Amino acid sequence: MLKKILALLAPTHEAPHPDRIPLAAAVLLLEIAYADGDFSEKERALIQDLLQKRFDLDDETRGELLKLAEEAKRESSDLHQFTRQINHNFSQPEKEEIILSFWSLAFADGHLDAYEEAMLRQLGSLIGISHRQLIDAKLKVRKELEISSR
Repeated sequence: MLKKILALLAPTHEAPHPDRIPLAAAVLLLEIAYADGDFSEKERALIQDLLQKRFDLDDETRGELLKLAEEAKRESSDLHQFTRQINHNFSQPEKEEIILSFWSLAFADGHLDAYEEAMLRQLGSLIGISHRQLIDAKLKVRKELEISSR
């Protein structure tokens, strides 16, 4: 399994491997879900739903992707290899869309943990989202979910 992950994430000068993009997104979603130290079933279900909507994956493929993402998360020492995939393959509007998904996941349990917020700030910066865009996305998701500010 580790060889498969490394092969998907290895830099190449060829066109990007189509599996790298969903894997990168899945790892980043897992990073957010684990940021507060409590990865709930509600968060797992939301990640599966977000991956399904974004990448149109069947159940088997989504399950395999999440296993690979869990392994890649454990084996990785930084977020750059994953955010690089987002930067190279997503337009600015797509990056703004994924940040909304990230905030939705962070708010999945009804409150925003300081570690989740710190992770979102870091990810926003790494994928080229301005501080203003990050805050606007946070407020939009909080309003949609009707969550009061801390």
